[in-house]
Amino acid sequence: GSFELEISQFTEMLNSGWVSSEESLQEVVEVIYQQATTVPNFTYTGARLCNYLSQNLTIGLRTNIFRQLLLLRCQTEFMKRDEAVKGDEKTRKKFHSFVLFLGELYLNLEVKGVNGTVNRAEVLQSGLCDLLSALFSNPVDDNLTCAVKLLKLTGSVLEDAWKTKGKSDMLGIIQRIENVVLDASCSRDVKQMLLKLIELQSSNWGRVHTPVTYSEATPENDPNYYMVSLPACPYVKYVGLKGYRAEEQQQQQQ
Repeated sequence: GSFELEISQFTEMLNSGWVSSEESLQEVVEVIYQQATTVPNFTYTGARLCNYLSQNLTIGLRTNIFRQLLLLRCQTEFMKRDEAVKGDEKTRKKFHSFVLFLGELYLNLEVKGVNGTVNRAEVLQSGLCDLLSALFSNPVDDNLTCAVKLLKLTGSVLEDAWKTKGKSDMLGIIQRIENVVLDASCSRDVKQMLLKLIELQSSNWGRVHTPVTYSEATPENDPNYYMVSLPACPYVKYVGLKGYRAEEQQQQQQ
């Protein structure tokens, strides 16, 4: 599509000498990060852009440097999480944008293993769990709303990944949400949102299994592509992530 063509041309331009040092590449990372965390509807596109650049942008012979600098930039915000969730409204809003961008990065950033397999970044998986913990540590309305958005976006993928490792992290998260519903002084609307999330998780994240062909299940033509959890499983289309992104776009347009 046009996105792939434009980003390919952009990358060729950067590789032709526009980015010749780590410092100049760091500036590129910063621009993309700021756009992805401040411009409505660019979070998903920004994550896809980061994935493409991480695989195709080079400085000399170093091919992974973009991803390294991107993760370092994210780590800078990640380290502020405990203070950010307790900050003023502006600080929390900025932090929430970072959280959702990290969620999109987890879904879209591909890391190739030594044997050629493509995986998600493990460091982002553990980071999202820590971010959820930080959000629940100060259960005010906007922190809880951000946690719900993150779980709608990544919950099914996170739970599947944890289950393959024999971990029950999602159970702990759901128990924490139940405690918030019982004890926290959040608004009635937010409590209803949390209860609906618990219901969504109990229904396997609302996933509807529909066989699709290999050609249909691609990142280019189906945003639900990233909801496929296990490479060994038949190609399956899920409605959860598509529904989340459609819902987010409607809210931003209102």
